[in-house]
Amino acid sequence: TTDRCEDLDLPDQPARFVRAADGELVLFDGNAPTYYVSRGANFDSLQRACDPPALVSADLRTPESYENWEWIWAVYREGTSWHALIHNEFHDAVAPTCRVGDPSPGNPCWYNSITYAVSTDDAHSFTKPGAPAHVVAPAPRVWTPPEPGDPSVYGYYVEGYFNPTNIVRGPDDYYYALMSVFPESGVDVRGMCAMRTDTLSDPTSWRAWDGSGFNLQMANPYETGSAVPLCEFLPSLGRQSSGFLTYNSYIGRYMHVNDWGQWVDPQTLICGFYFSLSSDLIHWSDIQLLARAHIGDGRCDTSPEGPPILDPFEVSAAAIIDHEDSTTNFERAGRTPYLYYTRLNPGYWLDRDLVRVPLTFTVEE
Repeated sequence: TTDRCEDLDLPDQPARFVRAADGELVLFDGNAPTYYVSRGANFDSLQRACDPPALVSADLRTPESYENWEWIWAVYREGTSWHALIHNEFHDAVAPTCRVGDPSPGNPCWYNSITYAVSTDDAHSFTKPGAPAHVVAPAPRVWTPPEPGDPSVYGYYVEGYFNPTNIVRGPDDYYYALMSVFPESGVDVRGMCAMRTDTLSDPTSWRAWDGSGFNLQMANPYETGSAVPLCEFLPSLGRQSSGFLTYNSYIGRYMHVNDWGQWVDPQTLICGFYFSLSSDLIHWSDIQLLARAHIGDGRCDTSPEGPPILDPFEVSAAAIIDHEDSTTNFERAGRTPYLYYTRLNPGYWLDRDLVRVPLTFTVEE
């Protein structure tokens, strides 16, 4: 309520930090269509940078443009270049089966892609290559709105690639990210995929995991004229959505953090923030509870038994940020990082706060 640049400026993703060359910290945790960042000399002096915004969505009303509502979702700085993966949402404002209320992201028809932008002025502004060269991961099929009477229109009619995690650099000098995938509208199938590149400045260089290697170039169905192959789901991550990715130097594994729920018996769903571990970003451990929390699922157990609940209100968008991490892109957390998350204050959906609490990990043999 006090730090926003405008009413729609709110935390809407896992928090990401990047360190500028002069040591200034830049926080990426904004919203579309006008995306703002916060800047400061340290974690306790961050101020919202309102003029100018870092990115203003093109807000084109055509699915094949891949320039619709645009969130700066993951940023990796190399020298003077700040490479960004953009979460891009198209909401069909024309099809009669999609025009439910306002033709903004409240619209149930949701066609998503991942695109690219770059900044060369320390993240004060981001620009995209000329379309379609900015596209990293287009939805695998051309957009087709739902037919009248399709029951899925009363929920969400969703497809495409969503919410890339932050980018981490592996020991092989490739840059890796995970992403959520909904292969086809109206079908309740979803999963997570991995992708990598060795050239962040080239959006077309990303390759997705195809089950045997990072061989799949995510082609544009508007260019091929038909549906294109889909990446291979990472089965050990199940139906989770992509969250936050880091390498934990204390545990010695990559760590994926997300809000989720786990059934401990047929009647008890324990909800909150969970984490999984991996040595190769493909094979992941069973999830472990990081913090019990309200995540907006009415089936969640809220009894006083069990681990304490993190926050009295609904929460989302967990991130692991180690204030002692000396890497430019905060990709190597240690034993005592912070858990950052978004609190959704009751009463008004725009009233959200970014919250942090300290963590301590302990490895048990």
